[in-house]
Amino acid sequence: MTTSDPLVGATLDRRYFVESRIAGGGMATVYVAHDLRLDRRVALKVMHPSLAQDPSFVQRFINEAHSVAKLSHPNVVQVFDQGEDQGHVFLAMEYVPGRTLRDLLKERGRLAPRQALNFMAPVLAALGAAHQAGMVHRDVKPENVLITEDGRVKVADFGLARAVEQSNQGLTRTGTLMGTAAYLAPEQIEKGTADARSDVYAAGIMLYELLTGGQPHTGETPIAIAYQHVNEDVPRPSHFLPGLAPEVDALVTKATERDPRYRPSSAGQYLAKVLEVLKSLPETPATTAGHMAPVAPAGAAGVTMTAPQLIAGGAGPGTENATMVVDMNAVDDGYHEDDYPDDREDRSWFSRNRLLVVGALVTALVVFLAGWWFLLGRYEAVPDVVGATPEIAREEIRTAGLIYDLSEETVYSDAAAAGEVAATDPESGERLSPGDEVTVFVSKGPQQVEMPELVGSDVADAIKALEDLGFERDDIAQEEVDSSEHDPGEVISTTPEAGGDADREETVTLSVSRGIPVPSLAGEKLEDAESKLEDLGLSVEVVEEESESIDEGLVISQSPDTGINVGAGATVTLTVSTGPPAVEIPDVVGERINKARKKLEDAGFEVEVERILGGRVVGHQSHTGEAPEGTKITITATPGGITIDPDDDDDD
Repeated sequence: MTTSDPLVGATLDRRYFVESRIAGGGMATVYVAHDLRLDRRVALKVMHPSLAQDPSFVQRFINEAHSVAKLSHPNVVQVFDQGEDQGHVFLAMEYVPGRTLRDLLKERGRLAPRQALNFMAPVLAALGAAHQAGMVHRDVKPENVLITEDGRVKVADFGLARAVEQSNQGLTRTGTLMGTAAYLAPEQIEKGTADARSDVYAAGIMLYELLTGGQPHTGETPIAIAYQHVNEDVPRPSHFLPGLAPEVDALVTKATERDPRYRPSSAGQYLAKVLEVLKSLPETPATTAGHMAPVAPAGAAGVTMTAPQLIAGGAGPGTENATMVVDMNAVDDGYHEDDYPDDREDRSWFSRNRLLVVGALVTALVVFLAGWWFLLGRYEAVPDVVGATPEIAREEIRTAGLIYDLSEETVYSDAAAAGEVAATDPESGERLSPGDEVTVFVSKGPQQVEMPELVGSDVADAIKALEDLGFERDDIAQEEVDSSEHDPGEVISTTPEAGGDADREETVTLSVSRGIPVPSLAGEKLEDAESKLEDLGLSVEVVEEESESIDEGLVISQSPDTGINVGAGATVTLTVSTGPPAVEIPDVVGERINKARKKLEDAGFEVEVERILGGRVVGHQSHTGEAPEGTKITITATPGGITIDPDDDDDD
C-alpha cells in the first residue's frame, strides 16, 4: 500500500472507493477498491494514461471487456463493470486475494511434474471455455494466473492483450510487450495473427517453465527472444531433468510446435492430453523436485565427457580442454612375482618391457574405439516408425538426431493403415550421420481391399462408398442396363463381386438399372393406354380434364412423360379428356323461332328448327340445363295458343 498514489482514497464513477494499490504493470495499475453500491471488495484495474489517451485503444478495450464479461467460468477472473472517470479508464473485476503463479515459481524454483500439471489443468479449462466462446487470451503467462488463499486457480486479463496488441502493431512499443515476448507463438511474431493455438503455445512454454524453473528462450531484448521462437524448437524438459516421464516431455513439445498445424487445436484438446498424462503419473512420483537435479550445461565445471568425444579429440561443445589421462600404475597386467618363482628371467623381461606392453594394449584399444566411432559409432540408425502416426515419427526421428521430411507423395501399404507411416527413405535400421534427412511416406492403405456389398444401393451412394475406400472417381465405371425389377439408378451388380478383392489401381464396374421407359400414350383411348401400362407392370392413375380439341375418352397427356425410365410398380398418371366444357343452355320455349335460334347460337350451340303445321313459336327444345359448346339443339315450333306481339318484326 502506498499513500503517494493520487488515486488511493479517491472514488471513481461515484461508486468505487480506492483503498490501496496492490500491483503495477506495463499496461495498468491494480487497486483494491470498495464497491459502495453493492458493498463488496473488487479489484480495480486502471489503464495507464498513455493508453487511456488513445481513443481507438479505449474503444477496443471496451469491446473486449464486454465480451469477457459474458464469459462465466470458475477458473476465469470475472469482470463486473467497465467505466471511465476523469480520464481514468478502468475495469472492476473479481477480487482474488492470494498470489500469482509467478510468485509461487519464484519461491519454489520449479515444480514436480504432477504439481505442474495440477496447475496447468484449471488454466487450460479457463482457456478452453474462452476458445469455445470464440475468444483468444493472447497473453498467457504465470503473471496472469492467480492462486487464491484456498488454492483455487483463476486466469486474469482476458481481452486486454488484444486491445494493446492492435494498438501497438508489434513488439516495438517500449515497455508494453517486453514481458510477454517469452510466450509469443511464432505466428504472432511473423504474421501478427493469433488464434486458440497461439494460447496453446504459450501454455506449453508456461508448462516448460513450471517443470524446469526457466524459460526455453532467453535474450537481452524482446527481438532476440522472438527470433528464437521463430527459428528454434523448444528443447525437451528432460534435457535438464533426467528421468522425466516421456509423456510429460511430449506435452511440452506437442504444444510448442513452431507450425501451429501440429499443435492441439484448442486448450480443450490440450487439457484432455494433460489429464490423460496426469492420470498415468504415480501419486508419489520418483521424479520429484528433490530427486531430479538439473543437468549442467555443456562446458560447465564437472561435465562428464563420453568416450567418443575423447577419441575425437574433444569434438563437441565444452570439450575443447578435455584430455584422457591413463594411470599406468593402475593397469593390472595379470602378472605377479609370487606366482612364478622359477621364471625370474622371463618376469624380469616383462618387468623391463611392462610399459611398452601396456602402452601397446592401450593404443590398440584406442585404435579399435576410434575405428568403431568413425565407421559405426558416430552414425544414427533410422528408427522403425512404420505404422506410427506422422507426429510420433517426427518425434522419434528428431530424437535420433536426424531431420524429418514429410513427403507429399502417399503410397499403398499393407503394413500401415491410411494416415500412418508406410515407409521411410532410407529404410529403418540404416545408419546416417547426425543431421541427415529421413523422408517419411504416409500410407493410403492397402492396394487391394474387400469389395463391399453395393447391389440395391443408389449409384451415387455406391460411388461414395468406393471413394471412401480410396478408389479414384475415374476408376469407377458405370454401365446402364434395362431392368423391370430395379429402380432407375439402382446398382444391379458389381465387378468384382461383393467380398472379392478389388485393386485400387484397377477399374471397378457398376451395372446400374435404367428402369422401364414409359411408352407414348397421348391420343390413345383410356382402355388401350391402361392395358399397355399394366402389361409393363406399372400402376395407372386417371385424371379427367375438359378439352375443346381432344375427344372425350382419349388421353391428353401422361406423367412421367414419354421416354422417362421408371422402376417396376411405378405409377403413371394419365390425363383423359371429358370433352369440351359444358355451357348453360338458354330456355327458349315460348319464344319466336328467330329469337330462339339467335339465343342458342350466341351461346355456342348448333340449332335445328322443326315446324309443326307452320308454327312460329317454340313449343319444345331438345336439350336443357348444360351441354358442351357445339352441341346440336333442336327446337320445335307449334301453332295455336300463342299470342303474337304485333310489334315483333319476326317475318317467319
